[in-house]
Amino acid sequence: MADQEQASTPDLSDYVAAIKRRRMLLASIALPILAISAALALGLPDIYVSTGLFTFTDATVPGELPANANADAIRRMQEQYRDAYVDSLSSSVLSEQSLERLVAAVPGIVPAGTGTAAAVAEVGRATHVETVRTAVLDPNTGRNLDIISAFTVSYDSRSPEIAARAAHWLTHAFLMANRSGPLLRAKAAEQFYDSQTQLYRQQIAGIESKLAAFKAKNYDQLPGLTNLNMNIMATTQQQIDSLTQQIGALRQNRVFLQQQLDAARNAGPDTGLLAELQAQYNKKLATYDPDYPDMIALRQEIDELREGDGAVNSLSLPAQLRADEQALAQARLRYSDQFPDVQRLERQIQILKTRVAHGEKYAGNAVGTPQMVELETQLNANRTQTAALERQSEELHQQLMQLEDRVEATPQVERQYKSLALNLQLAQTKYNQLLKYQMDAELTSQAIASGRSDRIRIVQQPAVPLTPGKPKRIAFVVVGLMLAILLGLTAVVIAESTDQNVRGSRDIRRVLAVSPLGVIPEIRDSVSARRHRLQVLMLTTCVFLGTAVVLMAARSFYS
Repeated sequence: MADQEQASTPDLSDYVAAIKRRRMLLASIALPILAISAALALGLPDIYVSTGLFTFTDATVPGELPANANADAIRRMQEQYRDAYVDSLSSSVLSEQSLERLVAAVPGIVPAGTGTAAAVAEVGRATHVETVRTAVLDPNTGRNLDIISAFTVSYDSRSPEIAARAAHWLTHAFLMANRSGPLLRAKAAEQFYDSQTQLYRQQIAGIESKLAAFKAKNYDQLPGLTNLNMNIMATTQQQIDSLTQQIGALRQNRVFLQQQLDAARNAGPDTGLLAELQAQYNKKLATYDPDYPDMIALRQEIDELREGDGAVNSLSLPAQLRADEQALAQARLRYSDQFPDVQRLERQIQILKTRVAHGEKYAGNAVGTPQMVELETQLNANRTQTAALERQSEELHQQLMQLEDRVEATPQVERQYKSLALNLQLAQTKYNQLLKYQMDAELTSQAIASGRSDRIRIVQQPAVPLTPGKPKRIAFVVVGLMLAILLGLTAVVIAESTDQNVRGSRDIRRVLAVSPLGVIPEIRDSVSARRHRLQVLMLTTCVFLGTAVVLMAARSFYS
């Protein structure tokens, strides 16, 4: 029984014998696979791949959005949705319009005469965008997470130069697509803030005009001038009090002067004046002739004083006219008409005639003694000074009333002024805030346009490939060999397991449970040899035909 079990267990020789028996089946399966893999490895055209590598960055520029306290959470969320961001960039760059621009920008990227739709489809098939995942440790959970840390943009072409130019165009298009959305938002924010600053600038100009007109209208009632108005009121009141005292003193002095003047008038003619005129007459008598007109006038005044009629500044106009005519007649007897005294008397007579013709009777007011004249002068000066002080006091009273009105109106003016000033301050504050936002938006636009705020950064520029990137020829051969061996052995095992023929001493012992007496070897004759050659020929023909068909199909696909 043990010998039977041992005999039924196959060993290596059994496997070798089975492979020998099924060598045609194994060859018919393995050889075509090997031939096809070798044909693909050797016959496929070289495809050059130029690749650009992008990484994600956290570059930010103030002005687009206010600072957020949950910046880390937002950054983690952005990391989770990086694949969606890459897909959005890909959909924008690989759109039909964008690929048409690529075909126009890179001559020779498609064969001449290719239609637009076919060219776009071919370029789309040759463009590949792949994400690069990196395992990182999550600080919150302590587990490993696969995040997208980068992505690649590559282009396949038979020409390395075309592949490099196309990949370079695609990487630049990805950068521009990365900037276009934020740049449009920043430009929109910039235009919005600019329009708002213009509105607030006009509003501030209007408020400033109102405030300037209000100041011009109420320049003396503004809140800042209250203390000044109070000080001016106090000073004005002091001036009024001082003027009142001065006016009172002048009025008392005027009463005193009037009393002295009345006393002097009641005292009669002053003998001192007579002595003064007599001394003057004697002094001139040594120089002039007694009949000289001035001497005659002095004698007449002296005679008037001696008669007690009182001193006058002049006689009545008719009497003085007669006296001057008499003095002129006497002067003409002694002098010529060109003599100065004669001409003076003529002018004086002409003036007196004019005054008489106008109805005047006296040459002037009565004048008393020098003391009376001095008192009259002081009294007139007193009246003049008193009138001037009274006018000044009246002006100060009016000014004081105006100041009081200003002080009374100050609270109402202050409320209106504060309301205008507050509106101006609020408008200026809002304007400054909007101006800052506008400057931040301009900075953001400039930063986005210059690439300072890109979410992606290119770390590997596409270069001209020196070696083909496709196909992987060694991989074709290795995979074909492994596939041929696997499928061939599988076919052999299936064929052996389903075959019920007795093919050796082991099968006899397994089936009949007896040992054979002898073994007759396989006898090969010409018929079997011809059948074997025919099988090999057919197998070789099938292998070559299948390989040619596969190779032509592959080349047509890559052409």
